[in-house]
Amino acid sequence: MKSVLIFIVDKNPIHSSLLKYHLTIKRFANVQLYHSAEECLYRLRKGVIPHYLITEFDLADHSGLDFLRMAKQLSPSTQVIFFSAFDDPILAMQLIESGASDYIMKTNKLDYGIKDLVKNLEFLQRENIYNI
Repeated sequence: MKSVLIFIVDKNPIHSSLLKYHLTIKRFANVQLYHSAEECLYRLRKGVIPHYLITEFDLADHSGLDFLRMAKQLSPSTQVIFFSAFDDPILAMQLIESGASDYIMKTNKLDYGIKDLVKNLEFLQRENIYNI
């Protein structure tokens, strides 16, 4: 899993650092943090293409749906996973229909949500390996 590149876009540096820590202990070694959609889009425009992009819906500089569309346009192969505090099944379905791979809730106990996210990421990674 060392060659897998993951971008995390979250305006909360504590959440993103905690998520990076959990991914690192699960041997996802190449994780880059961004605190705005524009920072991430800049890297995508430069040709840095992550395997996975983990983001929240409520970004300061773009709506989650707009960011998803821009990211997928620049990098169609990147799997985008939303990790958000919004408990809105209609929004989750809209994002998945627009190209997101998954929508995972941040819960009051952030560690539980992170564990779910890491499990889903490991599952997606196994699926990618077997589908090659």
